[in-house]
Amino acid sequence: MNRITPSKEKPLRPDGRTRSKGLLRLLLVDSARDLFRYKSFFLLIFVLILADRVLTKTVRMDRTAILPPDLRAAGLESARYVFQDLPGIVLALLTDYRTFLAAAGLFLLKQLISMWPSSDMRRMHRSERSGFGLIGSLAALKWRQVAWDAFAVGSICAATGIWSAAAFGVCRSLWVGAPTAWPLLLLAVLIGLFLPVAMAGFSFSSKLAVLYRGRFGEKLVLFFRLFTDLRFLLRSWLFFLARIAVESVFVAAIPALVLLSVDIFWLRILVAGLLATPVYSYLKMATFKFFLAIYSDTELVRQEYAAYYAAGDAGAVTCR
Repeated sequence: MNRITPSKEKPLRPDGRTRSKGLLRLLLVDSARDLFRYKSFFLLIFVLILADRVLTKTVRMDRTAILPPDLRAAGLESARYVFQDLPGIVLALLTDYRTFLAAAGLFLLKQLISMWPSSDMRRMHRSERSGFGLIGSLAALKWRQVAWDAFAVGSICAATGIWSAAAFGVCRSLWVGAPTAWPLLLLAVLIGLFLPVAMAGFSFSSKLAVLYRGRFGEKLVLFFRLFTDLRFLLRSWLFFLARIAVESVFVAAIPALVLLSVDIFWLRILVAGLLATPVYSYLKMATFKFFLAIYSDTELVRQEYAAYYAAGDAGAVTCR
């Protein structure tokens, strides 16, 4: 698509330092500014985390299970389970209708934690909402947008499945030739390498879905840049790798440690929620800023957020 150059765009240096500096300012400064400007976003994420933590009340955690096992024996046993038993289990799940019901439930959850906030941030960056505005953001969603997101999510799930199946086939062949734990470790690495791509796909699908402009196929062309544009893929992979690293520590590991170590129910929910909510909220806002930056060379996105780009909030930031 033809690139629309904003009138206030500053010329980039040949070494690209201006662009890198602008991107860091966009992700760090602008994200923090908008996050505190729209405080209702904190409320949404906190409610979601609180609801999730309430479920832990029904789980009885045996803390003695945390003790380190014999790693070598555990690795061999895990490899045997993955390469010998797991294929049959997966096949059984794929032929069970309840698996598809669970997948539908997960998709609805994705709409709640991704599509709804994306709609909210769309209205933020178009100056169409004020105050809490969450109900308006939910009402702004259309069924055609949800249908498009379902197709995009199905596509990224298919791509993830193909990559994982290919990696599994290679690693299982290695395990059959030499039954050690190393093929299992290699499988984990290969799947881990694809994880930032899958996360980028799930994230971009919601942000493209909430666009009011563009036909079904036009949005798909933009979505599949994740696989057809190497520079686009690399930048997305690096950003979401960093996001996964931060989330793993501050949204997953530390709150999980709190849940395992604090006995008082409401105290552990409060502490875990307060630890995870600001970081997760900030990352969601920064991800939307990254989306606007990396898609800044596309006419469809620029038209949707014309006021945002014209105001100079994106400055000279592009990710070409």
